[in-house]
Amino acid sequence: MKRIRAAVLAATILAGLVVAASPAQALSHCNGEAGAIYICEYGVATQTAPDGSKHQFLIGTDQAVWTRDASKKGRWSGWYSMGGVFTDKIYIIDRFSGGDPWVFTLSIRGDDGYQWINIRDHDGNWGGWRRMPDPD
Repeated sequence: MKRIRAAVLAATILAGLVVAASPAQALSHCNGEAGAIYICEYGVATQTAPDGSKHQFLIGTDQAVWTRDASKKGRWSGWYSMGGVFTDKIYIIDRFSGGDPWVFTLSIRGDDGYQWINIRDHDGNWGGWRRMPDPD
């Protein structure tokens, strides 16, 4: 009888630990091109530049944004981290570019609940992650 109670207690504790797992642990991982391992539910975002070159962005298993670029001829760079800690898919916004087709913004919800943005300028430089003022 004591063994049965101990087994039931152990099973209850184990079940509680499984339920207490964080949502990030429950997300599935995908294997992408060129060795990328990313959070499937967040997908891969792609932006095409006026000259036909491309930029891809994804959220890695470390929750940082990772990116790579392709030339007009389709030759891809390696993946490199843009940093951050994010918990949602990446949105690419180009409506605030002032008419410059080379300028676009990444917008992503951070682990703090706020939207974060990073703006790419005309010359391909990134401005760095900036938190937007309102979490909603």
